[in-house]
Amino acid sequence: MRFMTLVAAVVLFVALAAFATRWLRRTFAPVEVAGESMTPALLPGEYLLLRRDSLADGEQAYGQIVALRDRSGRLLLKRVVGLPGESLRAGADVQINGRALVERYAHGVTPAAQYRGIDRLGPDEHFVLGDRRDASTDSRNFGPVRAASIEGVAALRYWPPGRVGLLRRPRREFAAVDGADAPRR
Repeated sequence: MRFMTLVAAVVLFVALAAFATRWLRRTFAPVEVAGESMTPALLPGEYLLLRRDSLADGEQAYGQIVALRDRSGRLLLKRVVGLPGESLRAGADVQINGRALVERYAHGVTPAAQYRGIDRLGPDEHFVLGDRRDASTDSRNFGPVRAASIEGVAALRYWPPGRVGLLRRPRREFAAVDGADAPRR
């Protein structure tokens, strides 16, 4: 009788482990950061877990780091800055619906040849940019990205050990208007 209980426990453990492994593989994907377009938020050689579900809705999508593929099939990691229905200009700074976006994470000078304007993003479109503007291939080059083209959202950095942690999205802020001191949301 003890032998049968042990066999049942082992079979149950193996079945649960197989289920958990399958669920993890469907839900998450490991990714290595290959380029410098997202520095300093992401550094080359770091490893991330992508959450393979859809992008958050509305304002919650802003600032998330997403994975998508370029025309050659290369995986790109970029930050969502423009949301469906918004008008956008990406130049020396990013303007959303005529208001300058405060991007504490962004650096580098956008080359004038990459300045872009979008009259209005479609209901399923997002504008994505690399944080290092002078070293990024992003929506300034290939245009808005449909939500269905986003393969996942960067959720967790698991390597190197000194930088392990959840990847949090920044709060969306706009530059003060008319001399007001506080950033507007």
